[in-house]
Formats: sequence, structure tokens, C-alpha cells
Amino acid sequence: MKDSKKQFLMCALAILTLVFSVSLKTEAAQLEPKTLYYGIEINGVLCGYSEVSVSPVVKDGKDMTLLKQKVFAMLSALGSEFNTEVKLTYHIDPATGKFSYHDSEIKQGPTQLASVIHIEGNTARFTSTPGNRETAIELPPDVIFENTLFFPHLKRDFVERKMDKATYEIYEVRENEVQKATYTKAGTEKLQLAGKNYNAVILDKLNNKTGLKVKMWLDVENGYLLKTTVSNNRMSYLADPSVVNRIKMADVDDTLFAKVDVTIADIQAISYMKVKATVEPSGLWVTEEGLNVPGQRFTGTIKDNLIEGVFEIEHKRYDGSDTPAFPADFSKDEDVKKYLEADEFIESDDPVLIKKAQEITKGSKDSWEAACHLSKWVAENIGYAIPGGMTARKTYDLKAGECGAHSILLAAFCRSVGIPARVVWGCMYVPNYGGAFGQHGWSEIYMGRAGWITVDATANEIDYVDSGHIRIGEYQSMVTALNPKKMEVLDFKAGSMKMGQAEEPASRMY
Repeated sequence: MKDSKKQFLMCALAILTLVFSVSLKTEAAQLEPKTLYYGIEINGVLCGYSEVSVSPVVKDGKDMTLLKQKVFAMLSALGSEFNTEVKLTYHIDPATGKFSYHDSEIKQGPTQLASVIHIEGNTARFTSTPGNRETAIELPPDVIFENTLFFPHLKRDFVERKMDKATYEIYEVRENEVQKATYTKAGTEKLQLAGKNYNAVILDKLNNKTGLKVKMWLDVENGYLLKTTVSNNRMSYLADPSVVNRIKMADVDDTLFAKVDVTIADIQAISYMKVKATVEPSGLWVTEEGLNVPGQRFTGTIKDNLIEGVFEIEHKRYDGSDTPAFPADFSKDEDVKKYLEADEFIESDDPVLIKKAQEITKGSKDSWEAACHLSKWVAENIGYAIPGGMTARKTYDLKAGECGAHSILLAAFCRSVGIPARVVWGCMYVPNYGGAFGQHGWSEIYMGRAGWITVDATANEIDYVDSGHIRIGEYQSMVTALNPKKMEVLDFKAGSMKMGQAEEPASRMY
């Protein structure tokens, strides 16, 4: 079995890049050539920097503004050290403020994710790698195009027009979709950064699709970005060039775990758990309906993605009844159609993955047996590594990844042989730090009339999940993060153990 102590982190480290590159609309503007530097802090540690340059450039015979940004940060999670690098490029029309071209590249350790966007009229053409998968979407006429440095439309609305609140439709480049975001004025502040004094307007941004919250400080004189914070423990601020030589490693474990000081040795035996929680997740818009699913009940409140309440979890093992045949035919079930399709991360149309999944499931008597064979193969053949493979094919090639990578590969395998599957996320009880909940991802597999059945190949729970799993929702976005504020175990059962009983010495190391 894999080292259980390191099995439970869902790779949402891409959210750390958001504090480096918060992006908003550019309007008509002539920018003087310049290079700016920003320091990046996580949990108070200066761990990275961002270098942003703007200069004139001619593209297709037209004068444009070239914006280039590179980011470097040194991070560690669960004892694994890795560097994060981000590179961005924009070609911006100074007459309209719209960019016609954008590329991005994210590297974390051995993994890499990249995309290129071309804007043609009201169409955005998005190509991602690995896979070179291309998609195109139509953009509304008033959509806001984004870059990472200057925000004149917010200066116009919140400084000149003195507005207190505004909602915009924004083309989010990483997600390749238009999302609504609401900005609220939070005040003004005098800042001293990089040896200079600035007057700043403070804005709170709430993405109405992902729930991501960002606080930003803009220079009232020109709308340039001065400072940003995400979830209070990630911050970027204008600095001088010396920041490049002053960075050191930052440990992000505190941003991924919530300690509960309750020790349970045999976590796979947890059959019931009652947890009081305050979390403020990003990655999807949370609803009560989404938190109340088979095996989990939530009572409490949700306001602007802040969850405060009590979860009761009691997952029952599926006995295999009403299992669809294999191969199954779900062509008439519109509700699960999208969970059979390939996407940027779940490349279920990849010939290599299809061939392997067919080999693993050969001879299966029904769809549940086939799914369990696939889950078992992932559990036994994919090692644990941070960062993960990011995509199903990359994870398969590396034979390693974190929980998100395991779950994405399992979903791709299932879909490639006609079994609907999806990745879900939330948190899971782990014995780390004397007992804690760590951000985690796992799988749901559709079994027809039996509904969605949960499994966790990362935790070697190939045909079930223990009741230490708290589900927040489906994995939808690169900005997925749990952001736990406080969690408390009110009650639990694990084999013969119950809340309040003394823990016996563990027979194995987690």
C-alpha cells in the first residue's frame, strides 16, 4: 500500500498562481515601456516574485502593446519541494483595450500545462497542451478582456464615478468561458511600496461562478495593480528588483489542512462522522443541494460561498445491485451524457488510455465489476507524487500523481469504456498533525438505477469511500481550493472505536 500519510492532497496548487496574476479589463490606453516587480508571500513567507513588462510591438502591421509576465515561486507540500513557474503573454490593442492573442504556461515540478488563445471577432479560439485540444466559444459584445497589470475600467467606475458596486462579464482565459464577477468597494488606503507612496482604492472581487474571492488595491492615479490578497494567506505586492534574490521556500500545508486534534488510526474503518465546519471554498458556487447528497447531510448556512454548519457523513457500501451490463448503453440518458465525453484533463478519447482500459476490463460480467477493476489498477499502479500529472494521459505516462491525478485518470478510464464517471472534491480526515482534514479529490461512478457510487483509488478504497470524506462538489475549475477556517469533530465511529474512547497505538505508520 502507498504511504498513507501522503495520499490526501488534491492538487489545487494552481490557485497559488492567482495571487500572482489577478486579471481584469483593459480599456484604451497607451502604456509607457516599463518593467515592474511584485513580491509573493504565502503564510508570511516571501517565496516568489512576479516580473511584468509592457512595451510597444507591431503585429500584422498594427501597433499593439506587448505585456509579458513571468512568475517564480518555491513551495513545499507534505514534505515535497517543488518550484512553480508561470509565463504569460498578451497582445493588446491600445485603441480598444482588447487582446487579440494570449498564451500561458504553468510548470510545477515535472508537470506542465499550457494554452494559447486567438481572438477572431467575437470568437475566442482556445488550444491547450498537452493534447492540442482546440475549442471555440462566442463572446458577448460587452465582455471584459483581461490582463494582469492595469485596470482603467475599475478606475473609471470606482474612482471617477465613485461607484460602490459593479458586476461585469469577464472572459476568464484559463477556464475559456465568460463568468460574472461582482466588485465591491471596501475603502481607500495609503500604501508605501518599493520606496514610493501611493493612494489606493480597495476592491473585493467575488467570482459568481467559482466563488473565488480576491481583495485588490489599485493605484487611483492610473489603475495599476499595487497589491492583492487571496484567502488572507496569499499576497502579492509591488516591490523593487531586489525581491528576485530574497525569496525562500514556503510550506503550504497550513492552507490545505484544518487540525481537529482527534486521532483515528484506522481511517478506512470510519463508518460515521459528525463535523462542525467553517470553510470558504473556491472552484464552484456552493449550494445546499450540492452539499446534501447520498451519504452526507448538511445543516447550516451558506453565504457568498462561506459554509458554516454541521456535516453528518455515513457512506454505505454499494452491494452491486441493479448494476448495468457491460458494456452499457447510456446514450438515452441525457443527464449523464457529459460524463462520457472527453475534455482537456479527462482525455477519454486518447487511444492509449482506451486500449489500456479495454485490457483491464476484459471479461467483466457487469459495469460495476469493470469499474472496480479500473479503480484497483489505478490504486496499485499509480504512485503518489506532488505535483501530480494534471491530466489523465500525463498521469498514466508518469505513473504518479496526487489525488486529483488519480481521480482524473480513473474517470478517463471509465468514460473510455462507456461508464459515466466524474471527479468530486472536498476534504478527508487524515491522521496528519494528530488528526486533521486535508483537501482531497475522489471519484463518483454512475451505476444506472443505483445512482452515483463513490470510490477513492488514491486511498486504496477501490469500491467505497470511508465516512471521513466531506464532499463539496464536482471538480470544475483550476481555482479549486478548500480554504478551511475551522473544523471540529463532534462524533465518529471507526470499527469498534467511538468518540471519547482512548486511541490504541497504531500498528502502522501513516
